[in-house]
Amino acid sequence: MLFGKPSQNGSTQPNLARPVAADVARIQGGGLVQVIVTDLRPMTFYLFLNDKIVPQMDVESLSISIEAPDAGVAGGAIVRATLSRYAVAVNGERNLQRTELFPSTIEVVAVGRRISLTSMNADSLDNLWISLGLKVDGTSGEVTGAKSVRFLLTEGILDAKLTWMDDGTTEDLLPQ
Repeated sequence: MLFGKPSQNGSTQPNLARPVAADVARIQGGGLVQVIVTDLRPMTFYLFLNDKIVPQMDVESLSISIEAPDAGVAGGAIVRATLSRYAVAVNGERNLQRTELFPSTIEVVAVGRRISLTSMNADSLDNLWISLGLKVDGTSGEVTGAKSVRFLLTEGILDAKLTWMDDGTTEDLLPQ
């Protein structure tokens, strides 16, 4: 019995020159950032950078800002994702470090919602994908026509908003 998606040409014959599955499964590019929020009060979350956990007590904030320029304005796009975390220095002090996360895929799962942002280029809307939710068939809703997406996770605050280009309406992506 065969399973999975059918090939593009409709053939059900196996490809004899297929790549090694473990190589295909490899995370490429800037990587994968996963945030799983399990409780809002008290705020409890797990943050993974390419399958390595960043302890919650070390996370100062995770902020994402994606903003298209106003119509008729050249350039000016903002595509940023910043992780601010504490790291122990050689002298034993905890110093705040900021890491830019794009290019990468950032996936947030919180309060029954899923937000996935993929940017292949920092500060560019080219090759940027936003998808929301998770359907029964494993797909998600692709977002088109967004003016901006903002996300903030910090001690006691979890906020995500999407603003539409056509009418400027801003919606909460996560229930309050």
